[in-house]
Amino acid sequence: MLKIAKGRISYAAVIGAVLFMIVQVIATLNLPSLTSNIVNNGVATGDIDYIWKIGFEMIGFSLLSVVAAFGNVFLASRSSQQLGKNLRSDIYRKVINFSNDEFDEVETSSLITRTTNDVVQIQNVAMMALRMMIMAPIMLIGASFLAYTKSHELTWIFVVSIPVLLIFIALIMAFAIPLFRAMQTKTDRINLVFREGLTGVRVIRAFRQDKFEQDRFEAANQDYTANAIKVNTIVALAFPVMTLIMSGTNVAIVWFGGQLISSQTMQVGNMIAFMTYAMQVLMSFMMLAMVFAFIPRAAASASRIQEVLNIQPKITDPETNQALPANGQHQLEFDHVDYRYQTAEQLALSDIDFKAHSGQTVAIIGGTGSGKTTLVNLIPRFYDIETY
Repeated sequence: MLKIAKGRISYAAVIGAVLFMIVQVIATLNLPSLTSNIVNNGVATGDIDYIWKIGFEMIGFSLLSVVAAFGNVFLASRSSQQLGKNLRSDIYRKVINFSNDEFDEVETSSLITRTTNDVVQIQNVAMMALRMMIMAPIMLIGASFLAYTKSHELTWIFVVSIPVLLIFIALIMAFAIPLFRAMQTKTDRINLVFREGLTGVRVIRAFRQDKFEQDRFEAANQDYTANAIKVNTIVALAFPVMTLIMSGTNVAIVWFGGQLISSQTMQVGNMIAFMTYAMQVLMSFMMLAMVFAFIPRAAASASRIQEVLNIQPKITDPETNQALPANGQHQLEFDHVDYRYQTAEQLALSDIDFKAHSGQTVAIIGGTGSGKTTLVNLIPRFYDIETY
């Protein structure tokens, strides 16, 4: 991920997004403490002026949080979209120089998926990284510390709720991550079958293979759909269980906090602030889990894109073009040429040896599969000959 983003993303925008996020988190973390102060020092004593004063401070922090969130989202979106744009441009510039050998190696349908779906996965994770991956750890540390300052007696509740949440998140990721990885391969398969059906539609109709091709596409489509339903169902379970854990945590805080309030060892405002900080701690874990659930799929997409970018074309143009004289005598010569397709065991052409001079007409005759098209494709160097 980091390798593929290097040089393709604006570092200034990334730094700006991080700074805006830090400001947003600091402003958000101040709000529960201000609420606590209003309840403890304003509502409890009936001091209206103090309530107005702290209320205006809360409005100020809220506006600061909104402005910082807008700046973070804008810069994060700009960075992720720039990364996607540069990746698509680099892939296109690379692919435009491929010979048919490289197209056979990667397959056109897979190249389409890598240029579209895979790039989108990387864009999404880049956006999430500049939002949730930065927010979650800062908020987790800050909320945990502030919760402890409000009531260290209640912090033992985290010892119960956080391990339960982590176990649940680990189970979700264990089941979901392999399915996320499989979705890219299944997307390749759908594109392959769909493209073959479109490009070969005349042949399919001529041989009355419509039903066969429809069944073939339906099988690939159903395979992808079943995988997507399964992984989305698993991920969807996170929200009700998360709500259950949060509700249980709130009940525990109110129950034990109420006992502390009744014994006058804790103020009501502190319990309200502690409850808010507890939700922020649990939400931070949830945000990290969501990011880490999508990272494996994006990492698989990054490796697939890097695989294309690392391919070295076997046929390269000379640095300087040599124009041939228009009226000169030229010839096309095959000097004991052999050729085999990618991963093929047998030679498609063996010991082809002939010359064709300017003005001559050469007929290439042979049965189906004898190599006529292969021979013609070697002339403009769509493929390159086998060398020893």
